[in-house]
Amino acid sequence: MKIVMLCDFFHEALEYQENLLAKYYVKHGHEVTIITSTFESVFDYYNDRHDKQAPTRSYEFQGARVFKLRYRVNLMNRFRPFTSIGPILDQAQPDLIYVHDIIPNMLEAVAYKKRHPNCRMILDYHADYSNSGKNWLSLKVLHGVLRKWVLDRARPHLSRIFPIVPAGATFLNEVYHVPLNEMEVLPLGADSDLGREISGRSEGKALRERLGRTEHDLVLFTGGKLAPAKRTELLIEAVKRLANPAVHLYVVGEVGDADIEYKRHLLQLSSGQERIHFVGWLGKEDIYRYLDMADLAVFPASQSILWQQAISMGLPLVVGDSGHQDISYLNLHNNIVILKAGEITAEDLTRELRRLLGSPAVLQEMRRGAAKVAAEHLDWNHLIQRTLRFN
Repeated sequence: MKIVMLCDFFHEALEYQENLLAKYYVKHGHEVTIITSTFESVFDYYNDRHDKQAPTRSYEFQGARVFKLRYRVNLMNRFRPFTSIGPILDQAQPDLIYVHDIIPNMLEAVAYKKRHPNCRMILDYHADYSNSGKNWLSLKVLHGVLRKWVLDRARPHLSRIFPIVPAGATFLNEVYHVPLNEMEVLPLGADSDLGREISGRSEGKALRERLGRTEHDLVLFTGGKLAPAKRTELLIEAVKRLANPAVHLYVVGEVGDADIEYKRHLLQLSSGQERIHFVGWLGKEDIYRYLDMADLAVFPASQSILWQQAISMGLPLVVGDSGHQDISYLNLHNNIVILKAGEITAEDLTRELRRLLGSPAVLQEMRRGAAKVAAEHLDWNHLIQRTLRFN
């Protein structure tokens, strides 16, 4: 099958959904074309630092063809169509067009589909009340007018809409008036093949030995794009309160330019604490090695793809639902401890960590539950089939 993916950002070194979809589509014999923007840095992307002079280019990546296009219009970094994608669609001749979020150029994809009725088109959606629509202008104008205008014209031509979390379906229903029966949740999966390879080679055990951790140490994992919303300071405080020399916390990730002061705050809180380790930004293979080394993953707040990656590596989770971020849909075998908004405190984290780390049998049962969830819901070898069933 020939598949075109349309997304606003793509970077080869990251573990984003678009990367994994491309990897597993190619693995299963499909021909993949990716159309995206000229952004080259994830930090520039999230901080809206777009270089208008960045060159367009095309290249091969792990069997997929990538086209990086400039924006034709950039309205306050919120509504920005690429230059025409029509010639690329005509060249690729897709059987399936997969649109990631509401992108203005999806209307060009609709036009292509009208000319080629055997082509199918689907959309996934990443926004919800926790990460978007935070003010009147965003909710009523960006979502309620501009993007809704695009989606309303595309919806009759979409075979399915896939919010990545249940809260995304709520957002689409309430803000865009998309009926619930037009949607189904497609979880962000993990690179299960890579995880199995790393675990099979005992790379986590080898990493533990290199870092000087013994088999009796209890290793906690946290991280992501460090920002105040992550509430990492609460986890640092909880580890300090545990005062258990066997417990080591590894913080994997880095801050953006806007959060340098937050990083200084975290480092100050950790001053003199030899059991708290800041690792920095890692490539995807190293992330899986650290997950393979860990006994437990803890994310005080603000959802991240690391939640799914940790589950895929069989880790029990402690996560905080700070609002519209309920992960119950992946807590199918009692593999996650979920803290509600009022429980996201250093005291509650300390209590849960003490309980879990002091109960090896409970942790082991949670690990078994995580492995079941990973196999049933987070393996892209299976997830891609849900996106292909319309052709």
